[in-house]
Amino acid sequence: MRLINQISGKGCRPYPLDRERRRRVLIALAERDMNISKLAKKLELPQSLISMIICGRRLSPNTEQRIADFLRKPVDDLFPRRTPEEIGKMRKKEASLRAQLKQRAQKGEAA
Repeated sequence: MRLINQISGKGCRPYPLDRERRRRVLIALAERDMNISKLAKKLELPQSLISMIICGRRLSPNTEQRIADFLRKPVDDLFPRRTPEEIGKMRKKEASLRAQLKQRAQKGEAA
């Protein structure tokens, strides 16, 4: 886990959105005719926490394991471990998308 938590000697929170991780969990939930809200109730955890863990914004090996166990899937299939390089690429992509949205918003205000 230390590998994930350090990039260039600095902590890397908040974590970037991990679309692949989210997609994998949502597919597993759909296979069980469930959604994040129902999962949170079954695990007796706040929906916001479950959502942050599923999309990779928060890392919690214990909760990830509980989710995987509940969905009867291997934890590494649902929650792939990311290298610092992968996290860096996700951050750059996220920053680029934010910049594009900001530009669009500014163009809309100017019109």
